[in-house]
Amino acid sequence: MKKARTVHLIIHGFAVAHALACFLLHDTVFGDTFLLTCLTIAMVVILIRVFNGPVEVIVGLLLLSSFAGFFLGTNGARWIQTLFPKLKNILSNVLTTTLVTEIIGWSVFFVVRRGKK
Repeated sequence: MKKARTVHLIIHGFAVAHALACFLLHDTVFGDTFLLTCLTIAMVVILIRVFNGPVEVIVGLLLLSSFAGFFLGTNGARWIQTLFPKLKNILSNVLTTTLVTEIIGWSVFFVVRRGKK
């Protein structure tokens, strides 16, 4: 039970951190891409370490999650903007990064958890 609570805190906490980073840095010169990628990498590593996953799993899931996060984030924001044209651009980006973080986090959890059975 304790591990389940930890996983929920990790995934939801990183989703909130992604949303804040996106909201605060999106329209800056620095941008949000670098920090969002670092947050995604940190979340994946922490989730894998909670389940004592091997290094090979970390490397594979890091590559997959980084590419998936970038692809889903940029295309998802465009898709949400077409579904809700009156939604402010920044809000569609924040919503997208939150959803993508949740999807990546739970996907990593199910892959790593399944490997331990």
